[in-house]
Amino acid sequence: MVSSMAGGGGSLLLVLLKIVLFFVFAVAAAHGSIRLFRRIIASAHQKNLRRYPVFAFVLCLLLAYCAEEFFGVADIIGAFVAGLVVACTPKDGYIRSKFEPLSYLLLTPVFFAGIGIKVELPQLNGTLAVFSLLLLAVAVLSKIIGCGLGAKLCGFDGAECLQVGTGMACRGEVALIVANRGLSMGVLSQAMMTPIVITVVGCAVLTPVLLKLCFSGQPKSTAAGNALADHYHKAEQLELMSDEMLRKKPQ
Repeated sequence: MVSSMAGGGGSLLLVLLKIVLFFVFAVAAAHGSIRLFRRIIASAHQKNLRRYPVFAFVLCLLLAYCAEEFFGVADIIGAFVAGLVVACTPKDGYIRSKFEPLSYLLLTPVFFAGIGIKVELPQLNGTLAVFSLLLLAVAVLSKIIGCGLGAKLCGFDGAECLQVGTGMACRGEVALIVANRGLSMGVLSQAMMTPIVITVVGCAVLTPVLLKLCFSGQPKSTAAGNALADHYHKAEQLELMSDEMLRKKPQ
C-alpha cells in the first residue's frame, strides 16, 4: 500500500513537472514565434499575404502536437497558446478574417456533427435524465456564482453581478472538446456523453432566456446609459488603446 501511494505521488509530481515545463515552453515558443512573425512581416512588404494564415495554421498544429506528445497536456491548450501568439501580431485581424469562413462553413459544423453522432438517446433512462437535469443546474449555478463573485470583486453591484454571471452561463465547444477527450482516453463512458451534450445545449438555450429575465426589471435605455455597458465600454477602450500602442511599437 505504501509503495502504491509512493508510486501515485511520483506520477502526480511527474504530471505537475510536465505542466510547468509546458508553460515554460509555451512562453519561449510564443516569444520566438512573435519575433519571427514580425520579421516575416517586415521582409514581406505587403506581398504574398497568404503566408500569414499559413504560418498561423502551422503554428497551431505544431503547438497542439507538442503539448500532447511531449508534455501530456491536451492539444487544445497548445492551440489556445497559438491563438494568443497570433493575437499579439499586427496581422491578427487579417488572419482572423481568413480563418472565420473556413471555421463556420467546414470545421465547426463537422465538429458538432461528430459530437452529435456520439449521443445515444435510447440509453437515456430515468437515472441519466435526472443526472442530466442536475448537471445542467450545476453548470448554470456555478457560472452565476463564480462569475458573479468575480464581478463583485471588480466593483459591480448585485444586479450587475447577476447579469454578468448569467451571461457567462453558456457552455460551448470547449466543454465538448474536454468531454470528447475524456471519452477517447477511456476516462468517460459513452453513456455519459448524452448528459454532457444535453447540458451544453440546455445552457445555450437557457442563457438568453435568463438574461432577458435579469434585464426585465430595468427601464429600457440606450447602451450608453447602462452601467454595465459603461463598465464594458471602458474596458474595451483600454484594450483598444493597448492594441494601438502595440501596433505603433517599432518592429
